[in-house]
Amino acid sequence: MAVEQWRITEVCEVSGPDEDAWLITYEPVDGDAGARFVSYVPKEAIEVRAAEYGLASVDEALEVILYAPLLAPAHAAGELDMPVPALVDVETARAQVTEQLATCKEKYGRVVTATAAAGAGRAAKTKAADPLQVIRDQTRIDPIRTATIRMEMDRYRLAHAAESENGGGR
Repeated sequence: MAVEQWRITEVCEVSGPDEDAWLITYEPVDGDAGARFVSYVPKEAIEVRAAEYGLASVDEALEVILYAPLLAPAHAAGELDMPVPALVDVETARAQVTEQLATCKEKYGRVVTATAAAGAGRAAKTKAADPLQVIRDQTRIDPIRTATIRMEMDRYRLAHAAESENGGGR
């Protein structure tokens, strides 16, 4: 049976001289309990996703990051095109990722938090016990840094387009 829903049960911070990341644990809600996995997410990925897709909030960037492991098999199998935000303008990149997220939710699975999966009847406790809250509390998207990242991506895209027009620089 395919897993249709994944529950985020834990978020751990990994910090050291050479790494600064989150470990996000996914457990199947409606599938094989042995399918549990952990995703390694560098902390800078949130700001990079915001720049790539023109996202303004941590929650928007988190959604893209949380669905990436569910989309990876479809990308690898060629069922979905791999998004390449550096090669398109930000509006096109955002449209592409929005479409991919919708396809994922329809065909490959949904991501929920442990508390949301337990039920929304405890709204106050749900907010306090959300395992992703630690990321929200410690992450801010710097609009200047994201604009700089996007500018570098646009520069790359334009250089790539010019190179393609010139026959690969020959």
